[in-house]
Amino acid sequence: MQNNITEQNYNQEDEIDLKQLFRSLAERKWFIFGFTGLITTLAIAYALSITPTYQVSTSFLSPSASSVLQLNKIKLTSETSETSETSETIYRKFLNKVMSGQFQRKIFDENNYLTKLNPENKPIKSLEDFFAEFSKSIALETNKIQKNTEKLNFERPVKISIQGNDAQVISNFLNELARTADTETVNEFLIIIQQKIDIRLEEINKQKTLLLSRAKQDRLSKIDRIKIEDQQKINEINDQILRLRSKAKKDRLNKIKVLTDTAVMAKTLGIKDNNFKKISNSNDSTLTVAIGGDQKLPQWYLYGEKALLQEILILKNRANDDAYTPEIVNLQSKLSSIKSNQTLKTLESRKDDSPFIAEINKLDIEAIKLQSFKPSAVGINAMQLNQLAYPTETAIKPKKKLIVAVAFIAGFILSIFLVFIMNAFRKEDDKATA
Repeated sequence: MQNNITEQNYNQEDEIDLKQLFRSLAERKWFIFGFTGLITTLAIAYALSITPTYQVSTSFLSPSASSVLQLNKIKLTSETSETSETSETIYRKFLNKVMSGQFQRKIFDENNYLTKLNPENKPIKSLEDFFAEFSKSIALETNKIQKNTEKLNFERPVKISIQGNDAQVISNFLNELARTADTETVNEFLIIIQQKIDIRLEEINKQKTLLLSRAKQDRLSKIDRIKIEDQQKINEINDQILRLRSKAKKDRLNKIKVLTDTAVMAKTLGIKDNNFKKISNSNDSTLTVAIGGDQKLPQWYLYGEKALLQEILILKNRANDDAYTPEIVNLQSKLSSIKSNQTLKTLESRKDDSPFIAEINKLDIEAIKLQSFKPSAVGINAMQLNQLAYPTETAIKPKKKLIVAVAFIAGFILSIFLVFIMNAFRKEDDKATA
């Protein structure tokens, strides 16, 4: 029974304390409202004083198939496998340029973004620090594909974002950055193509020079070879002519000796004139008359001394036997043909060997093709713009509503806590007074 009385006393004390607590809060309500309102007002003033920060972004897709084809339009050589540019290599170079700090600084300086971001012309200690602070928020990320989206042949766009206090300025900067990076990336590829063309044209000229030099050397070697062969033929023919002349002379001298003996015989026999008339009545048109067996009429009888002596005189007075030797005539004809070798004369008179070199014709065609190709950026891009950067009116920070809400709740809780503290001090004062 005593325990029940004790519990009842405790419950009465708790009820008294709670009543006292709510009574104290009611008595201090204006303090609570005022303190909470003050904290909230200060938070509102703080939120309004903070310069808003905006975030803008732009996104891209890889370059079009037509751009890739244009950059691979010309093949520098037909024999070697020239490395072709792909959509990935072009796109990667564009993204590397966009995210290059040096390139970003170039766009910043060339377009005078310092003045745009500092219109009041406030003193700046370090331009490097100012730019570093401005550009540190530039970020690159790949947009995620939604779960239910078909992924086959679906390309994820790449997004680049930047934060700043002026949404219009940073959106202009981001668009200028992407546009200039696209233009310069394409131009760099075109410059590389032109350099490759120039290098190939130099190689073609060197190859042509080498081929012409080799062809000339071959032609001169052929000329020398023909001359040597012709000279050898000439020497052989001259040797044959000399042998034939020697033989013809020997035969002529032998014939003179025979005719001399025959003329002596005719003189001895008293036969001065020829005896052709005596045998002219013969039906046989030849001068061979059978007198027994296969014997012929002797020359001393047939021709007579007078004719034989005349023939001997003619043979003795003959200066050259060439005309009477058919072999020499044929050899002299061959000799004349060799000395007037048309192939040799054609080779010696040739001034340009290029028409006779098939490789040079191919190189000339390739050079004409390369020289006629003029790299142009028209219709070529290093990326496809998926979304243009545009200024937004919603700031990402500060979160003003969140700041005010947190300040309101914190101020309200703190005011109640202060009321409890003040009540505790008041009780202590009441006890001390009693």
